Amino acid sequence: MLMSMSKFIEWVEQVDPYAVQRIALYKSLFIATIMAYVYWVFRPTNFTAFFSPFLLVRFYESPSLASFKEKEHFLIFIGVVVILLSTSFYLVYPFRVVFFFFSVIALTSVYFYVLKKYLSLKNVTMLIVASGATILSTEPPANCQIVYDIIGSSALSMIAIFICLRFFPNQYLRVWKRAMAKFIQSLELDIEKSFSHRGLRFMQEEMINLSVIRQYRRLIPKKYMIFTQKISINIRNIQFSLDNLYYEGENQAFWHEVKENLYRLRCAIKANTSCDDPIMSILPETKLQQYVMRCLQQAFSKWNQLCIILQH
Repeated sequence: MLMSMSKFIEWVEQVDPYAVQRIALYKSLFIATIMAYVYWVFRPTNFTAFFSPFLLVRFYESPSLASFKEKEHFLIFIGVVVILLSTSFYLVYPFRVVFFFFSVIALTSVYFYVLKKYLSLKNVTMLIVASGATILSTEPPANCQIVYDIIGSSALSMIAIFICLRFFPNQYLRVWKRAMAKFIQSLELDIEKSFSHRGLRFMQEEMINLSVIRQYRRLIPKKYMIFTQKISINIRNIQFSLDNLYYEGENQAFWHEVKENLYRLRCAIKANTSCDDPIMSILPETKLQQYVMRCLQQAFSKWNQLCIILQH
């Protein structure tokens, strides 16, 4: 049983190394639970119109929406478009010839708007149009009361989803910590490769981790943001310094200790605990090494300050 559980945990860590999908899962379960209670209390008359916006909420977690402002604007855009398409499709559907041309115009309009405003999410167009078309079988056709029901049910759904997303705890610091720990690990391997001259450096791995850090840096709670940015900048500066290593004399003992201190910092980030100041028995010999030492001290200092805030 324990072996099966450990294998399962390893598999989860492999497929979701930054915990992004797990956070999305918790958020989805939270929204689904609240939506069930909302439906039970308010009893919206058109279940299809109430449920269809829920299918589009997953795009809220898209990495291309790099701030809460962008996410909320996209959510409002989805809500408005789904309501407009649902009501217009329902009213025009009885006129089959007109409906064909109208649906083509609607699809084209939505596609080019998404292409202009949300290029990386262009695949959402068909799902938006499909969500708007889910009410075509509603009877009787072209009825004003049904239109009011569609608008009310969809608006209730979108308002409930918006409130849920606003009140769900912000867990993006967890993503940042995982990405930063992996970036530091790649940097440790990079330092080792720079002196062993075996194989290529881990640039691709570093860039993947760095891209995750950049994608989620604006989603971290504001009270933590200044510390995470300082840590990221200082660790990144150490990487830049390593890139300039070939322009000065190598001090392998110094960089080995830098690597050991980065390992200590990485372990502290993974364990979510503070750590002592960098321990260096080798004095920096050049301006570049002095700069690396300052960056290392700053990274440790900012992480310890962040830990103090997290513990209160």
